[in-house]
This record gives sequence, structure tokens and C-alpha cells, in this order.
Amino acid sequence: MADPASTSDPASWRPVEEFPGQLFAERTWLEGAILLGVAYGAELVIFAMCLMLLVRQTTRANWKMQVPLIAYVWVLFLCSTVFIAANSNMARLSFVDNRNFPGGPSAFEQAMFSIPVDNMGNVVFTIANWFADGLLVWRWFIIYKNCRLPIWIIMFVPCGAFLASFILGVLFLVQVSAPSASLWASSTVNFTLPYFSTSLALNIVSTFAIVARLLYFRYRITSSLGAGYGSQYTTIAAMLVESAAIYSISSLLFLVPFIVNHPIQNVFLGVLSPAQAIAPLLIILRVAQGRAWNRYTVDNILSTNHPVPVHMGDLTTFTAAQRSGTTLKGSRDIPHDHLHDDSEGNLQFNKSFERSEV
Repeated sequence: MADPASTSDPASWRPVEEFPGQLFAERTWLEGAILLGVAYGAELVIFAMCLMLLVRQTTRANWKMQVPLIAYVWVLFLCSTVFIAANSNMARLSFVDNRNFPGGPSAFEQAMFSIPVDNMGNVVFTIANWFADGLLVWRWFIIYKNCRLPIWIIMFVPCGAFLASFILGVLFLVQVSAPSASLWASSTVNFTLPYFSTSLALNIVSTFAIVARLLYFRYRITSSLGAGYGSQYTTIAAMLVESAAIYSISSLLFLVPFIVNHPIQNVFLGVLSPAQAIAPLLIILRVAQGRAWNRYTVDNILSTNHPVPVHMGDLTTFTAAQRSGTTLKGSRDIPHDHLHDDSEGNLQFNKSFERSEV
């Protein structure tokens, strides 16, 4: 039976630290596990929304396009599910089953980073990272497809960075799978920083490249149609989602403390897994909602012939208003040299606008 006197002395409840900062390090591991659960909950909601929309939209005519997207979201979600299961089990082992490990739970987390349950989380984390980076390269291709430069020149940087990230990811898994190895210790070369830095560089460069492209299109659209057009694709939120900046920010929050070896890195380490899944899931969600930038976006903006309405201000009223001989609302803002009637009576941009695209 515990000494009754100890229950009246809160100072006696605090454990004795085996080294300075031990309790702070343990708090960061625990807080990281809690934040991981919160982020996974957000990912679960987005995954359910994606899956519901994709399944509803699947028909015999488009199933070849829809099934890969459905499989993609399932792979990301399953990887995150396995990761949170491994992380939760590791938290139980460190804070409950082996809490008297020399150095405490924090030391256990680092020393046992390569045990099977934790290594399973490392594997699915890396696989999900490859899938997330792959989607980002695909978005880069879609947004720059109509560029005046040859597409192979445009795609050289993202494809090269993705290949480097894949190779470093394999080497990273080999490293953390070795006995007594971890993110922080390796018997040979430590591939942790090169791997995460390469993936981060790909995301940051893609973020700037995609945002620059969207800003350019906003400039071209507003110059010809006015400020009220094209906002669907060029709002700040759309830019952040399309460019997967969510994972870029999360990576920086982990890498900076990791480089300086600060315990706060443990808070963001676990969050990286759902963050790298949430970013592509949001892009897939926008694709399913018909709001993402795709290969038809430029055609939709430059012409109203496309059978799917383009919900950008009054742009969808061009055809009906022109055919009825009425004046378009806001038409005075559209330069006349950019517009002409096609053979079907539809109002379109002059080809000079298309040729001005870079």
C-alpha cells in the first residue's frame, strides 16, 4: 500500500530524470502520438469523401479512369492505417510495457526503432511517400502540359527528383531495418536527412512551379475577361491544395528540429504520415468534384464549346446570350479583338490569346 504522505506531496509524484530534458523528450513523443490520431481522423473524413464521390461517378464509360483513382486513395488510406496502428503499438510498448527501460520511454522509442512493429510503420510510411510524390509529378505534368516548351524539358526536374527520392527511400528502409539502427543512428551512412530533404525539395519546387503557373493563368484570364473570371482555379486555397504545400510545411516542421537535434521533432515525426496522405487526397477530392486543374481547363477557359459548363462567373452565359442576341453582363470588360463567332454561333476567344500562352 502506498505511503499516505506521498499523496499529499505533489512534488514527490514527479519522476527523477536520468538525464536533462528526459521528461520533455517523453512529452514530445506522447504529444506526437496524440496529434497523429487527430490528423488521421481528418484523413479518414477526406478519404470517405473521395471514395464516395469516385464510386458514385464510376460508370461503364469511365471506369478505366476511375478505378486507378479509387485504388490510389485506398492505398494511401491503408498505409496511414497501418502506420497509426504501428505507432500506437509502439507508444504502448514504450510508455506502458517497458516504461522502466534505461532512459525512459523516449530512449526506448529511439533504441527500438528497428523492431518489427515499428519497422512496419517505416515501410508503409515510405510507400505512401512515393505515392504522394508520384501524384505531385503527375499534377506538374497536367498543369504544364500545354506549355510552349517541350514537355520533356519541363518534366526533367520533377522526374529526376522523384527518382532520387525513390532510391534514397530504399536506402533509408535498409538503414532503419538494421538492428539497433534508427533515424538518428546508423552503422554506416545515415540516409535520413538526404531522403527527407529530397522529398521536401520536390514538394517545395513543385509548390512554387504550380503556383507560378496558376498565377500566370489568372493574369491571362483577368487581363481578357476581368477580375471576376477564373477565380475557381486561382484562389489561395486552390493553390495550396493543388501544390501539396501541406506536406511541404509538415516536412519543414520536422526537418528543422531534426537537423539541430531538438526533441520537438518527435511531435511532427508522426504527423508526417497523415500529412503526406492528406495532400494528395485533397487533390483527388478536387478532381472528383471537377474543381482541379486538368487537361481540359485551358480549353474550358478559352472556349464555351465544351459540353461541361465552366462555372466561372458569367462565362457559362456566353453561348446562350450570344445566340439570343442579348448583351452579356460584363461584356464591356472583354477586349473585342479577343472574341469572334464560330460556325455554330458560339462566342470564343481569338486564337491570338491561345498563342500568347507560354
